[in-house]
Amino acid sequence: MTLLKLSFITLMLLFLNACAEPELQETVYIVEQKTFSILVPAQGELEAAQAELITSPGRMPMTIAWLAQEFIEVKKGDLVAMFDGEQLTLDSRKEELAMMLLERDLIQTKSQQIQQQSEVLSEKNLVSEEFEFAQNFNIDDIRLYSKLQIIDQMQNTDFLGAKDEFLDWKKLSVDNQSKGAIEVIDIKKQGHLAKYKQHQDALVKLEIRAPYDGLLVYEKNWRGEKPSIGQTVFPGNAIAKIPDLSKMQAKVFVLDKEAIGLAQGQVVTLRLDAFPTEEFDGVVKEVSGFSRTIERGNPTKYFEVIVNVDASSNSKFIPGRKLSASILVDKLESKLTVPLQAIHSDDGVNYVYVKKDGSFQKQVVKTGVKNLYFVEVTQGISVGDAIALSTVEENING
Repeated sequence: MTLLKLSFITLMLLFLNACAEPELQETVYIVEQKTFSILVPAQGELEAAQAELITSPGRMPMTIAWLAQEFIEVKKGDLVAMFDGEQLTLDSRKEELAMMLLERDLIQTKSQQIQQQSEVLSEKNLVSEEFEFAQNFNIDDIRLYSKLQIIDQMQNTDFLGAKDEFLDWKKLSVDNQSKGAIEVIDIKKQGHLAKYKQHQDALVKLEIRAPYDGLLVYEKNWRGEKPSIGQTVFPGNAIAKIPDLSKMQAKVFVLDKEAIGLAQGQVVTLRLDAFPTEEFDGVVKEVSGFSRTIERGNPTKYFEVIVNVDASSNSKFIPGRKLSASILVDKLESKLTVPLQAIHSDDGVNYVYVKKDGSFQKQVVKTGVKNLYFVEVTQGISVGDAIALSTVEENING
């Protein structure tokens, strides 16, 4: 019985101990002076600073039927791409048929013109004969004919003269109408002929060959997509390039919200994804003037940054290799800094919670420059102060 009571008391003590308030876990940061750098992260890939572009030939969109493998060595004259000529052949035949039909219309129009001119000429000859007859046998002697008969003969002569003038106008009208119809047909024919020549020119250029020896690299379009079989390429668009490997650069993208003070000449540290333990140096060559999307369907915007790198003696620098980069925007020596999460704001006033005499007190501070993780404090706290990394309520409750 005594043993049972002792066991019950032990269980009750354990239960009460479990229900007691847990010991507060304080998350604090000790303020210190240290080197403060503003580093901006970026992601991108290597590319050649100079390259010979291989563009889509012809003057109309073409569909890729075959592509040589990317990142292979090609010799001058090697086949690197081939376009599908089936649709071009069909379009060419359609234009050829259209020209044949227009040629038929042209022949018919000219035949109608000749026939109408012949009819007008025949009628005009008949009128001339009748007019000549009327002139020769027109008798205006009132002893032989009455005045009404004489007037009738004169009216007949006037009618024949008017009809002859009408036939002259009709002949000119037929010529003008036929000329206009022929010109319209010629214009249509020239349009189809121009398209036919474009198709024929494209058919001759279905094969693209390397302009000289080098490494074949696909060229991305404005959506960041590389060319592929079945893709339609517009005239003049680049599908590949043969880079000059002695002059390399990195094209990296910085999230627009993280693009703090980017400028030409800043030092960049690069790490190739294929060799993550090695670091390479670079210098910012160019920063885009505005941010843009780099992926289709993704609204996130980035600033494009071109970084010069020295690849003259490094075989690891191959176009297309992915990399990460850190751009050193500024390096400030011995600054008093604290983590960003330690800074709180209320109505535009920044403050921290400083631990004094066992409790946290609100302390207004003034801040300076900041990076993605730390911010400089210029006034309000000193080296050695312990500050909370969260609000007091969070510190007490959590």
